[in-house]
Amino acid sequence: MTDEILRSALYGAHVAGGATMGRECGWEVPMSYRDAQTEAAEVRRYAGVFDLSHLGRIRIRGDESLDLVESLCTADVIHQEDDTTRYTLLLNESGGVVADAMVVRLEDFWLITTDTCNRLKVLAHAREIAEGLEVKVDDQTPKTAMLGICGAGAMEVMDAVLPQKLGDLPAGGVRMGSLMIARYIAMRTGYTGLWGLEVILPKMFVGKAWRFITEKTGDKCLAPAGMAARDVLRIEAGRPRYGHELDETIDPVTAGLAWAVDFGHEFIGRRALEEIRQAAPTRKRIGLGLTATADRQQPGAIPARGAAVSLSDGGEVGAITSATFSPALDKIVAMAYVATEAAEVGASLGVAAGGPGPGGGQVAAEIMELPFVRTGPK
Repeated sequence: MTDEILRSALYGAHVAGGATMGRECGWEVPMSYRDAQTEAAEVRRYAGVFDLSHLGRIRIRGDESLDLVESLCTADVIHQEDDTTRYTLLLNESGGVVADAMVVRLEDFWLITTDTCNRLKVLAHAREIAEGLEVKVDDQTPKTAMLGICGAGAMEVMDAVLPQKLGDLPAGGVRMGSLMIARYIAMRTGYTGLWGLEVILPKMFVGKAWRFITEKTGDKCLAPAGMAARDVLRIEAGRPRYGHELDETIDPVTAGLAWAVDFGHEFIGRRALEEIRQAAPTRKRIGLGLTATADRQQPGAIPARGAAVSLSDGGEVGAITSATFSPALDKIVAMAYVATEAAEVGASLGVAAGGPGPGGGQVAAEIMELPFVRTGPK
């Protein structure tokens, strides 16, 4: 265990730009430049750029790479084509989620990108499974940087920045290219529910790329946004986050992520997950819209993680996992796990005010379909 603070190559640019910095699993990251809701609304209206260099990037190479990736991932990687990326889950033997990730297949190697807190766990997990295989697993995170550009206007900006046109890159598509002498990997993703592009490049070149995107593309310049705004967009899109909606005690079926599991191949946790699927989970991940008109700026207006969710008669049926004020809907929204029998869309529930624990009263809420905000096919 180390107390070392990790920083991306853009740390100086964030501080100079007035960003409020915060800690995320040992990394110091920009949480916001202005106000998270304002930044999220601007990204949804046009586009924005995020520094995602703290996310994990793990490369897998060698003759038996496919065997390793197949064992690790729930996605159908066997039939995955070169130059594509897919959402996947890595499970333990009990079917619990070790991590959620994007798995990228390129001609010469595989790449798994995962959240900050799981980077070292996934690295150790992959290396353990790789023992005895003709494969090399290495962490590319310290050597590279990663930018996320998303929003309806993002494709226009990136076509002005990169020599390769990426506006026509389909969802899940990946392209490799060079900007001057810097090799990059560009991936079409949809973590925020919007048109999104994630670009991995050598960290020595990321400063120039950042300045060009935020300062030197004329009227197409993008404003930087922080991790708080990204989380607002993530919740609006109904996307789970590890440590909130996902952990090693939660399985993909309970989390509503069975679509990310291909039962047609062998992977760690498959047998346990099949048993869970046949038995039917007792809990379900749901979306909640708070119907109260309380001022979102008031302390406790946005439910805290762990706040109890109850029936009208006071019987507790679950707990909040994520919540935010949605600028797109102009209301407070949340995700929660509740008992399956209480998870009907349109049903009324109550959310404990003031966070976890007794007291503080309840705020009325209605179960909503996920995602909260629909932006069309990505």
